[in-house]
Amino acid sequence: MGCLNSSEKGNEKKQSGAIDKKLKQLEKKEQNENKLLLLGAGGSGKSTIAKQMKLINSTGFTQREKQRYHKLLIRNLIANTQSLIEASKELNLEKFDYELEGIVEEIEDYNMQTIFNKEIGNKIKKLWESENIQKVFEKHEAFHLPESAQYFFNKIDQISEDNYLPTDEDIILCRIQTTGVNQFKFESDGQHFILIDVGGQRNERKKWINHFEGVTAILFVSSLSEYNQLLYEDEDINRMEESLKLFYEQCNSRWFKEVPFILFLNKFDLFKEKIKKFPLKDLFPDYDGGDDVDKAKDFIRDKFVSKCNNEDKRIYVHYTTATDSENVKIVFAMVQDIIVNKKVSEFGVL
Repeated sequence: MGCLNSSEKGNEKKQSGAIDKKLKQLEKKEQNENKLLLLGAGGSGKSTIAKQMKLINSTGFTQREKQRYHKLLIRNLIANTQSLIEASKELNLEKFDYELEGIVEEIEDYNMQTIFNKEIGNKIKKLWESENIQKVFEKHEAFHLPESAQYFFNKIDQISEDNYLPTDEDIILCRIQTTGVNQFKFESDGQHFILIDVGGQRNERKKWINHFEGVTAILFVSSLSEYNQLLYEDEDINRMEESLKLFYEQCNSRWFKEVPFILFLNKFDLFKEKIKKFPLKDLFPDYDGGDDVDKAKDFIRDKFVSKCNNEDKRIYVHYTTATDSENVKIVFAMVQDIIVNKKVSEFGVL
């Protein structure tokens, strides 16, 4: 076997040192990178939380993004008006007068290729203010109408302007169905985060598995207020039951055996009002807390936590209102603490 001369030994030492340095850099990078996977059923408010994270941890929405959201606001206005018209027929209300009937027909035939202008906006406003539509809206719990619909109907004059740029509040409240995968990278307190928001509708969930590797934490979002509502995709399935099933599947997945689960029980503001009108006992016969908000929210919390088969796995639960920036900011600070503590236990002091 040949012997290495001093020059070759020196090169080998340098190469070894470079490899060690690279490994240490990669280890440090791994320690500072956090992949957050945002999961939940459609309509849970998951994407609203993603938008809040962007607003809190960046310079906000660009002009181009605001222009894109303006188009979405118009699309939502049309869709919500069509939903109200359809519901008015199902409820067998009195017929609209001659002028409004013409508007109804025009909105029913409207498609997204039609140019939206102030004239159409005025017609929607007139229809929205009509007695028939207001009667329908009083029963909006019975059909799929976003909670923010009233907010946008009351802003029709502004939204109808060609050059209108949505406010941050408009964008946060804008209903948008996530399709595919949306990623947002940001830095907070020296830690790097990648927030991955994947579609929550049933046909989108098969894509989730592509993002299961290397996850730092799961942020699972479920809507408290949807305990008496049915799925968009299947009107035979209760939304909360679907969410509980989904949580069970992910919490007990082999992919997430060592991954912290942070459960956001969302739309707490709506839940506090709804519990007074719609008994939780209708969905859960074993519930006996009446309309007591604290008892009701804790009961639902326990339902979710009990779905985890691993008794040693801790579920971190937060009651959230995703449309409230301050609330999300406080909760995210708590999420950071959970992640940092996990990293400390894995790698030592960061």
